[in-house]
Amino acid sequence: MKNYKLISRIAADIFIIVLLVWSPLWAIIIFSIVFAWFFAPYYEVIILGLAFDALYGVHSVYGVITALLIFVIIEVLKRRTRI
Repeated sequence: MKNYKLISRIAADIFIIVLLVWSPLWAIIIFSIVFAWFFAPYYEVIILGLAFDALYGVHSVYGVITALLIFVIIEVLKRRTRI
């Protein structure tokens, strides 16, 4: 069962990287929220924010700030809604 979770997490990471290169910002944010909800602490969303700023940001940290907000909000909501 753990192998299945690892493979699905890697597939989600590859999908997010492809989205980062070829998709608009709204698609990246939506799928980041979905994957952050389904996987245990999804630290990859923070790395995604760093990569987004490195690719498209000019002296800005908005991608990292947005990624950190998504991570924190989803983790708090998961703890409050799951038993």
